[in-house]
Amino acid sequence: MRNLLLSIVYYVLVVPAGLLARLVRDPLARGLDRGADTYWVTGTGGVTGRKAAVR
Repeated sequence: MRNLLLSIVYYVLVVPAGLLARLVRDPLARGLDRGADTYWVTGTGGVTGRKAAVR
């Protein structure tokens, strides 16, 4: 019974919210730019996250 209730909540709340978010913006900035030489995005440099704490 609990699995059924959680599934209903997921499909009623989470899925529509995700679909709306994808319609509003593209978090990966995917788009075709025919004038671009490359789609490579350079990093900001430096180590972040867990590896930075270990070093």
